[in-house]
Amino acid sequence: WFDHCDDAVRSNCYKALYLLKLHYGCETLEVTLPELEEMRRAHYITIGCECDSSFSHDFENLGREKSGVDARIQMRAYRAFSSREFLNAQRHRFRQMYYHTEIFKKASVIVTPTTGITAYHIQRDALKYGEIDYINSAELMRYQIAGNLLGLPAISIPVGYDTFGMPIGIQFIGRPWSEATLLRLACAVE
Repeated sequence: WFDHCDDAVRSNCYKALYLLKLHYGCETLEVTLPELEEMRRAHYITIGCECDSSFSHDFENLGREKSGVDARIQMRAYRAFSSREFLNAQRHRFRQMYYHTEIFKKASVIVTPTTGITAYHIQRDALKYGEIDYINSAELMRYQIAGNLLGLPAISIPVGYDTFGMPIGIQFIGRPWSEATLLRLACAVE
């Protein structure tokens, strides 16, 4: 999972891990997170249902005409999820929390790149109409899903730049209530 990113992202993140080991003696342990695709789907369904529940009334009454095509399409897709799909997503959420808890018995944090790619050029028409780019969105969100779906604390720290000068970050995901550990690690990286 860690390596499913652009070369520049991967190399800068590995360099940061190497420097943490060199200067602070931090050790890395390779772990496996099972059911990543199921976690991604559970996240999308959960967030979609929560957005529909929270925003549908305001969106219908106030926002439809003022919203971009991208927001209208997303809200329509979110409305299509059934209660059964939502409940299945919560079962996957529970399983993922179990998997993460097992990892935290062996490791203080889970380390990932912040995003799988660096920022990309936004097309001019997207400024007027909005943009739905599932491929790039998936690469940008790949590593945030676990913390967001499971409510785990996480922090991102800049660790370099790609050849176009776009920033690259590394992310530390912690067990519940481990914010102090994450802040100490972030300070060490900086």
